Amino acid sequence: MIRVSAYSSRELLAVLRGLRNLDRETKKQLRGHLRPMVLQVWQQAVAERASTKLQRVVLADTARAKVSDQNVRLTSAQIGRARSGGLKPSQDWQPVEFGAGRSTRNAKAFGPPNRSGKVVYPAAASVIPRVLAMYVQTFVRAIHEALEGKAS
Repeated sequence: MIRVSAYSSRELLAVLRGLRNLDRETKKQLRGHLRPMVLQVWQQAVAERASTKLQRVVLADTARAKVSDQNVRLTSAQIGRARSGGLKPSQDWQPVEFGAGRSTRNAKAFGPPNRSGKVVYPAAASVIPRVLAMYVQTFVRAIHEALEGKAS
């Protein structure tokens, strides 16, 4: 799991503090604008890195994004329902993401071990800065639009 703390960025911390002062409807609109953008960027990044059918089925096809007032959560392989062939992404994602050693059955299908991940972890590392920027920009735009509406 990769976590990013708001304390690492003054801008992000200011946004999170500013969210506390927004009314419920503005927060809802902010989440509504942000979620589809984040979802598209996340799914595209995971799909671009999925080079095998197994990676596409287990990791790319299950990529999801959730947005709350305090949090953006990027997930993959959290679906418990079995895919064709009986593979359950929520249980069987690790060898697909990190590979498998020679002693593991089906090692060829999973590829060689890679401790830093093959699909999801590299995708997250590339997407997180962009998602944080979108979060800040969307927040600033929502504040701007709210202020324009009150000024009219």
